[in-house]
Amino acid sequence: MAIGSECRVYHPNDDTLIESSCKQTPDPNLCLQIFNSSPRSRTADLRGLGLILVDVIKTRSISTLNKIRQLQQGASGTLKGALASCSGSYDGILRGDISVAISGIESWNFKFAEQAVTDAALQVKNCQEEFNGISSPIVDENNFVRGAANIAQVIVRLMY
Repeated sequence: MAIGSECRVYHPNDDTLIESSCKQTPDPNLCLQIFNSSPRSRTADLRGLGLILVDVIKTRSISTLNKIRQLQQGASGTLKGALASCSGSYDGILRGDISVAISGIESWNFKFAEQAVTDAALQVKNCQEEFNGISSPIVDENNFVRGAANIAQVIVRLMY
């Protein structure tokens, strides 16, 4: 059996691929929003959709980390500590989870990729929890990145 045959095969331009895949995720609306905003999704197979999600997680993580760094300049007390923790979380996502997820998808090691996006979701959850008792200035960013990572978990799992 060839390695490639282990992945559920969908043909590019399969109109139902995105819709049927997104229906299985924890946030079908966000899933559809992400794929509908990417021209690459129209010709992508399931692996391609997984790579699109990882790219989205990477892009949003970069912009969130940049926002965190700006917010740190004027922060003090509990907010400063929470932002420092979040900076470490997003740095970990960008330095580790993203490359591991891409490598896992590209090398057909889907369990490896799934672990990486699961870790990214956990990192964001931990970041948000650091704002215990205070208002998080990055709640929208955290919700988006965590949502995209949770969607990526399901999409990668569909590749098995």
